[in-house]
Amino acid sequence: MTDANKLTYVYGIVGPGHPCDLTDITGVGDPPSVLRRLDAGTIAAVVGDAPAELRAKRRDVHAHQAVIDYLIKQGTVLPMRFGVVAGDEESLRQELVEDADMHLAMLEDLQGRLEVNVKAFVDEDELVRRAALEDPTIQQLRDQSAETIEDQIRLGEAVAAAVDVARQRIAEHIVDLLAGNAVRTAEGPPIKGAAANLSFLVDRDDLSSFAERVDEVAAELAPEIRVQRVGPLAPYSFVAVATDS
Repeated sequence: MTDANKLTYVYGIVGPGHPCDLTDITGVGDPPSVLRRLDAGTIAAVVGDAPAELRAKRRDVHAHQAVIDYLIKQGTVLPMRFGVVAGDEESLRQELVEDADMHLAMLEDLQGRLEVNVKAFVDEDELVRRAALEDPTIQQLRDQSAETIEDQIRLGEAVAAAVDVARQRIAEHIVDLLAGNAVRTAEGPPIKGAAANLSFLVDRDDLSSFAERVDEVAAELAPEIRVQRVGPLAPYSFVAVATDS
């Protein structure tokens, strides 16, 4: 699968036991595209016609997510991220058949599991203050900062590095506190203002207890660290092979 501006839009991949009822949902585009199931041996893809100009407009992003949410209520899905298209249905079908074993293994792994995202926010000034107090190199450079421009540059670089280390420590600490309540953990891309962006794969039956544990951790870390929980979500962070192909 490739990213492009049109052709066949791919929403997700389902296994043989998925009902894949598409009667009450439509896809991206204006007017919204009709969805269809593209069978490929033991698996199938949910697809539709891609708009002539596919962009990450709010309407289409929401439509994409609505399709994934609709499917995941019916069973396990390997969700594609927004904007994945295929050149034509026959080439997509062939690719799905070739990769069927891989997709089936991921579907089995994700059976009965969903994603919960946890972000941690810390005041940037507080991170800098901690770095200045705890890192002897920064303290030394601060004393020299008025001497040369080079010293000031080194000070800035040292502070930035120390802040990055502090963020990583926060992320690792949160993982240590929550990983025992999840099946697997994935670190998401950096987000401005966030010290940690983490995703946890959680069994459906454990979602309530996991949410309670996150709330306990949030209370423990407050007010210095503000913890935000979002989910349950489709397990995007745990199907990288499928969504990046």
